[in-house]
Formats: sequence, C-alpha cells, structure tokens
Amino acid sequence: MNNYSILVVDDSQDNLKTISSYLKESELSLTILKAPNGKIACMLAEKKLPDLIIMDWEMPEMDGIETLKYLKSLDHTKDIPVIMCTGKMTTSEHLKTALEAGAVDYIRKPIDKTELSARVYSMLKLSESYKEIKLLNATKDKFFSIIAHDLKSPFSALLGFSELLLENHAIYNDAEREEYIKYINDGSIKTYKLLENLLTWAQSQTGRIKFTPEKINITALINEIILLLKETAGNKEIKLILNTENNLLVNADKNMIETVIRNLVSNAIKFTPKGGDITIKSRTITDENNQRLAEISVNDRGVGISPEIQYKLFKITENVSTKGTEKEPGTGLGLILCKGFVEKHGGRIWVESEVGKGSIFLFTVPLTI
Repeated sequence: MNNYSILVVDDSQDNLKTISSYLKESELSLTILKAPNGKIACMLAEKKLPDLIIMDWEMPEMDGIETLKYLKSLDHTKDIPVIMCTGKMTTSEHLKTALEAGAVDYIRKPIDKTELSARVYSMLKLSESYKEIKLLNATKDKFFSIIAHDLKSPFSALLGFSELLLENHAIYNDAEREEYIKYINDGSIKTYKLLENLLTWAQSQTGRIKFTPEKINITALINEIILLLKETAGNKEIKLILNTENNLLVNADKNMIETVIRNLVSNAIKFTPKGGDITIKSRTITDENNQRLAEISVNDRGVGISPEIQYKLFKITENVSTKGTEKEPGTGLGLILCKGFVEKHGGRIWVESEVGKGSIFLFTVPLTI
C-alpha cells in the first residue's frame, strides 16, 4: 500500500485536530502535515511536496485562495491537488472562485467524516493516475527527444568529418588526417556512451534489467571506477581525491552501483573547471530508523547548481540539459538513471549545491548484514 502525505491547513487548532483524527481513522497509509496559516502552508508544500492539500478558506494574513494561487504559480507545487474546506462553499459563486483559483474539490464545514474520507480517497487515486500518465508521457517524450536531437547531432558531425576525410585524404597531410581521425574517435566514444545510457535506461523502464544484489566491496569498486576515469580527468588537469572507508561492504547490484558512481564522477569532471579537484568519499552512517547504510558522495568545486535546477535534476518530467565547463554535452538522462538504480536498493540520492561554489551528489545503499 502506498504511503500518502496530506497537508492540512487551518487556523483553527480544533479543525486541524478533527481533520487529522478523521484521516488517521481511514484505511489509507497517511503522513499528516499541519499548517496553521497560508504562509507556513506554502513553506511546507514547497519543502515536502505532499500528495494532497486540504485548505481552509478564511485565514488571517494569507487566506486559502491567496495560498492556492501562490502554490499554483510554482512549477514544483502547481500539480498538487487542493481540496478547499470551508462553510463558504454553500454558494455557487464561492465554489466558482475556488475552482478558478485551482482547487479540484471541496469539503463543507462542519466536517463530515464519511464525506472527508470519500473525497480524499477519490482525489488521491485520481492524482495517482494523473502522475502515472504524466510520467509515461514524459518518458516517451524524453526517449524521442534524445533520439531526435542528442543522437542525431553527433552522428551528423561524425558523418561530416568522415566525408571530409574520405574526399580529401589524398590532399591532407598527416597532421590534418590525424586531427580529423581524432574528432571522429572522440565523437564516437561520446555517442557510444550516450547510446549505452539510453539502452540501459530503456531496459530499466521495461523491467528487463535483473536486480541481483550481492556482497560487494564498495571501496574497491570506487577505486576501479577512478582508474577508468583518471585519463578523462587528466585531460582537464583535474585531480581526483579519494577519502574512502576501508573495506566498506554493501549489499548491492554491482552493475547498477557502478553505473551510479561512474555517472556522478563523470558529471563532476564535466562541470569542474580545468585544474580543479573532485573528492569522492564513502562512509558508514545510521539513518533515522537506525539502519546502517553506506553513504557515497562526489564533491566538485565547479559551477554549482541553482535551487530551481536542483529540483528538476532527478525528474523525468523536467527537461534539464546543461553543457560542461568546456561545452561538453549532456542529456540529463544519467541522473534519472542513477535515481532509479539507487531507489531499487531502497536508498536515496540527493544533491547539495550552491552556485559558484560547487556541488555534492550523495547516495546511500544498505550495508551487508
């Protein structure tokens, strides 16, 4: 059963208590968030991104309609369904106002437990269906976008260079021929990596990648990946610094975790200026449920990421593609793939960043028992 989060907003503590109590008595698995006014509701909604909001209309400072309009103006909260809860809904004029502001339903006061449960259940199921459809459409759009643009462009360049070399090889000197061959080779490597990521992602979306966790030494795996990427980093005079816990054993699918670490380090190299450094760390942590986990982090001192972009990084529904410090291309697909693989392990992945000061990408996987 899915666990849903619901934000209840009301300036009356009695109403907050009543609604929360009724919701907890339902058969749904729920996390209840509470806000006594519109301002706090906006802060909680932006931070927690609840599945549903139940909003009082009449509140001091920032009423329900103002709060609703603000949330609908933000990209990351505009799709959260909002149910208005107020005695004002007795008139069609007020109902029209709420619906035009972005509300999807209403509950009348005094609150009836049966009505509340029915409307909440119905809205959560509709919201779930909407998210699934949106995800499927975004996945399809992403796939075709990569094929149409990110694969077509490098192939066009490869064809262009190879045609020039074929038509003019007799008149080019050795240095010129070598330069064109290098362009073709570099382009082929980058295109192959993109195609590899695309195929891996497509397999993961269709459930064709087998999840086979085993005991692996994450420290040794990180060292292997660093050796593979050392030349790429060296081309930009970037120093890779390791700060790993010795013989850290995790229960994980080796191929998936290797893909995650390789993507994160490759991204760090791409967004770190020439002569910079990147630190890769691993350590043991304990989460809020007292579960012991391995935390792996990749810390660069590159361009950094704005909060607006951070929110979009791991979402297939968002289109994020940023060029590196030396115009290296990207599709945004790698981080989406990383998120899927990490969550397959029951872990989580996130970013901490500040524009101009670099970024830290972190993820967790369970330790061996």
